[in-house]
Amino acid sequence: MTDPESVMSSYPKSITTSTQDDMDSMEKKQNVQQNIESFEPGEVENFIDKNIEKGALKKMDLVISPIIGFLYLMAFLDRSNIGNASVAGMSESLKLYNERLNVAISIFYVLYILVETPSVILVKHVRPSRMLAFISLAWSVVVLCSGFVSSYGGLIVTRLILGMLEGCLFPALNLYLTTIYTREEQCQRLSYLFCASGLAGAFGGLFAYALEQVRAGNKAGWQWIYIVEGLISFIGVPLSLFLLPDNIEKSWFLNKQERRVARLRNEANLRYLGEQEFEWKEIHKAFKDPKVYVSAVSQFCADMVLYGFSSFLPTIVKGLGYTGLQSNYMTIPVYIAGVLAFLVAAYASDRTKLRSPFLISASLILAIGYIILIASNSNAAKFTACFIVAIGCYIGPGMNLGWLNNNVAGHYKRATAIGIQQTIANSSGIVAGQIYRSTSAPRYILGHSFTLGCVVVGLISYIVLFFSLRHSNRKRDERCARGEFDPTLTGDYADDFRYFL
Repeated sequence: MTDPESVMSSYPKSITTSTQDDMDSMEKKQNVQQNIESFEPGEVENFIDKNIEKGALKKMDLVISPIIGFLYLMAFLDRSNIGNASVAGMSESLKLYNERLNVAISIFYVLYILVETPSVILVKHVRPSRMLAFISLAWSVVVLCSGFVSSYGGLIVTRLILGMLEGCLFPALNLYLTTIYTREEQCQRLSYLFCASGLAGAFGGLFAYALEQVRAGNKAGWQWIYIVEGLISFIGVPLSLFLLPDNIEKSWFLNKQERRVARLRNEANLRYLGEQEFEWKEIHKAFKDPKVYVSAVSQFCADMVLYGFSSFLPTIVKGLGYTGLQSNYMTIPVYIAGVLAFLVAAYASDRTKLRSPFLISASLILAIGYIILIASNSNAAKFTACFIVAIGCYIGPGMNLGWLNNNVAGHYKRATAIGIQQTIANSSGIVAGQIYRSTSAPRYILGHSFTLGCVVVGLISYIVLFFSLRHSNRKRDERCARGEFDPTLTGDYADDFRYFL
């Protein structure tokens, strides 16, 4: 019998060395499956099978993205349908004279902003699937009941409760995405949520117009808008409860190999994911972090654009000479332009791992659009300006939130940071309802001018944050080059953590 060692020795040294390396690599792959914890995060990443990971990501996108997209689509539709209902007869039925409608729009955000931070911290304790299912159930009931209100006071109560429930939704969805996807994958997936809001804006008016024509059961058309949309929202309850995985490593739609890859991905991102046990010090870190507040200021400015533009776009278009129905379907290509622009920008941003260049570019585009809206008397120019604003209005709030997600490490610090940012940012919804007054339609000089000022402030905030984060990265590079590591620093303060720019 031939001696294996003699056979091996007959091959050239380069081949035997390669064979030995392959054997060592295979042995290490087996070891990494059995004892992942023995490797450093960066080393674990080298043992992720990219083909299996690609298949797992595709399944995750096919299951998770449609569900969270549907939830936010219905939430945004149920939030904004007050405008459609008001022109369908609700204003007359509930006597929404003077500024009562503006108050009803703005009051939605009072409890909305108060519950965001505490609710997002609770997500992990309650479990995402259960929390999202409960929120969906409760807000669907409130929307359904809105179809039966008979007074201005009743409308105010339902708007307050709806705001409280929806205030728990978006931060929870956003935090959930950060536990499923890596930092390099999140912006594109976050874009799906904002695309859902764009679709709600694009087709919500036409859907409401169709429901407005319903005459049954002694209910007015505006009441059927609430009733039907409330019933549709109930679909989100079983979708969340039975199909959304709380832990991607144990998800029902991944096979054994894909679950193993999911575990490897989580191990490789331990620095980013942080401790899974609740600690008050992580909450305190978020409240003391300056970049959270800079991000919150820029998010306030970005949301001012989004809320003002999406809420009053049909009225702006109607002021260009279109009828009520025409103004609804003429907004569809405007919203689609905004959605497509954000999808492309989010994809490019994840590929380049850059955020600030896209945010700065979007701000400049927005400034051009609002200057045209303010200064021009041409209807054609103003309609073109609507497309320009749409291109930038989703990139700002979506990508800036993704930027914060990427640069805050540790689950509970990130959860708190998201809550702080969203609480400050969504107060813009209260402001938007007051500066875009019906008495200033269709030009909305005050609203457009104030929003343009917000665009400029947001632009400055992006630039300040970029230079601050770049300076921190360079300092850490220098310390690492000198071999100076501080083991007491954790999360995004650690010497080996690098901020996305």
